[in-house]
Amino acid sequence: MGAIRLAAAQSWSIFPAIYTFPMAASTHDMAMRSFIMSLARLGGDIARRHFRSPHLSVDSKGRGDYVSHVDRQIEDAIATRIRALHPDHRIIGEEAMAGDDSQGVGEGPCWIIDPIDGTTNFIRGIASFAISIAYCHRNNQPQVAVVYDPIADEMFIGERGAGLWVGSQRVYSSGCANMGEALVATAMPFRVLDALDDCMQVWRRVQPQIDDMRRSGSAALDLAYVAVGRIDAYYELGIWCWDTAAGELLVRCGGGAATDFNGKSEGLLSRRSIVAAATPALHAQLLPEVSVLASWLHRDLYRASSSGGGPFPPV
Repeated sequence: MGAIRLAAAQSWSIFPAIYTFPMAASTHDMAMRSFIMSLARLGGDIARRHFRSPHLSVDSKGRGDYVSHVDRQIEDAIATRIRALHPDHRIIGEEAMAGDDSQGVGEGPCWIIDPIDGTTNFIRGIASFAISIAYCHRNNQPQVAVVYDPIADEMFIGERGAGLWVGSQRVYSSGCANMGEALVATAMPFRVLDALDDCMQVWRRVQPQIDDMRRSGSAALDLAYVAVGRIDAYYELGIWCWDTAAGELLVRCGGGAATDFNGKSEGLLSRRSIVAAATPALHAQLLPEVSVLASWLHRDLYRASSSGGGPFPPV
């Protein structure tokens, strides 16, 4: 193992801290890790400046779905920096995409960005949100990913085949392999209220079998916490690739497993559900309990909910 100092060699380098990575990693990989962390820091600095500001400008994208001017500012800043160094890379960002997956179709290098995962928490002054960034070298498969909590100043970073770190500390999942000992996180659907009854039935079925349940409002942080052992599993219906791309790689780097509700791990851009767990054994126990919700993924998901929840994300 060797210590790599991320010095301020370039004008945008903003955290000359010590990070420990395997020396076997290529110079390109080291540079990409350094770059993706600088992007997360850039977004985090913007978020901190505006957190709990009385001057936030907020728009509604639908029931329970909000975007602030800070979301847009962070995404624009990150995208600008990426394009300056990698003008040929595709960028899949939550605010720029506006629900159109076709903008991200391709096989070359791309970035999947959620500028603020947990926007509702952010605009309400709740310190549970994160900047989520994944770099995909080819075929939309994340290679390096970071989830950054700017309020706690915690950087979760993983690289496929190399490992998982919080700051400079190498970390792993909890290793929990028994549902009876598992702390599980989830989220309730806000786009289609028709799915709420089914989700509550799953909650009622899962709750007695586990240690306890949590709902934080940030998928990226929940997945990061699964990766590093703070919670043991997470599942959600109606999720987007920018919510999960970085966190899902972190889970795998920590020794865990993640799929959609059908048990499939491919097709990141089109998946609309996730179940992630600290170990493959725990994942195998939880998946059958939540897989009943997969039926929602095969319905006419463009229709408006009869309960007024708005259109469900397209598959």
